Amino acid sequence: MSIGQPTPFLGQSDKIVQVENLSKKYGENVAVNGISFSLTKGEVFAFLGPNGAGKTTTVEILECLRNPTGGQAKVLGYDVSKRSDQAEIRKRIGVLPQDFNAIDRLTVRENINYFGAMFKHQLDADKLIELVDLKDKRDEQFKKLSGGLKQRVGLAVSLVNDPDVVFLDEPTTGLDPRARRDVWGVVERLKSQGKTVFLTTHYMDEAEYLADIVSIIDHG
Repeated sequence: MSIGQPTPFLGQSDKIVQVENLSKKYGENVAVNGISFSLTKGEVFAFLGPNGAGKTTTVEILECLRNPTGGQAKVLGYDVSKRSDQAEIRKRIGVLPQDFNAIDRLTVRENINYFGAMFKHQLDADKLIELVDLKDKRDEQFKKLSGGLKQRVGLAVSLVNDPDVVFLDEPTTGLDPRARRDVWGVVERLKSQGKTVFLTTHYMDEAEYLADIVSIIDHG
């Protein structure tokens, strides 16, 4: 087997994300307790649960930010636990963390280009600005934007490398109803383009409105 080559997992090599009996412990504290699910190309998958349920920990494992304590997980056919696979996963995923931030003094367009420069291949900033409906804000400094507009910049940044799957961790938490709907609109546009989206949320209406598949987690 060649290093860095994706391999079939559990006989389901067509799956974008595959998780089997995944667990994560911090000492005696169980953050994730033996969960299993899978995500197919082109789906919007909602991971629904209250704060502290283990959603972010699970996403961070799939993003190769944390190592699991037990079980198995693959993203795009690569094993999240193998260091040789982690670099390949990171190149091919998009991430919007809960605490997304950008450079205050840079404009929307400059920020997207800044993050895009971290990748060998990146999408055109103006096309991403159009996708997230920020055309009239492209030359606005990040620090002058509202919370909802900043989240849309984060969505654009998460797509800058044209990822195979996008992880959106609580993308509408703390936003007012109108700003939440604006973010939903971006996710709907991604869905219409066939993009695969993994969404964590504690809003039932959000999961119901956006997702093809909903998986519920409660305290691991």
